[in-house]
Amino acid sequence: MTVDANTHIPDARHIWGLWIGLLLPPIAVLADLEISYALVPTACSSRSALLIHVVHGAGLLLVLAGGFTAWRHWRTLGGRWPETEGGPLARSRFLAGAGVLISGLCVLVILGFWSAVLLLDPCQ
Repeated sequence: MTVDANTHIPDARHIWGLWIGLLLPPIAVLADLEISYALVPTACSSRSALLIHVVHGAGLLLVLAGGFTAWRHWRTLGGRWPETEGGPLARSRFLAGAGVLISGLCVLVILGFWSAVLLLDPCQ
């Protein structure tokens, strides 16, 4: 039995965009948290939290990129929540809308992480 690895999926780009909009923000938050914690000893020894600020800025940009992708797909799909109908359009609307909401939450989480860096010394 052979499998054609070059199977063309007509909506592949759209599907990728939906999943990026949904999964990129929480993955960026987790990576931001891990990397910033790993840099605390370096920031404490150098008495500069600049690297941690750069990490939080990059994490925020990734979250915003995922949120923009989800928002763009949501607007393309009509910009409204699915009602009782089913099917690919309702599923895509739900994924895009959930991506927008998750992105908003992730922005707040990263801003909370960043506020701790702004208020506290890295050695505390």
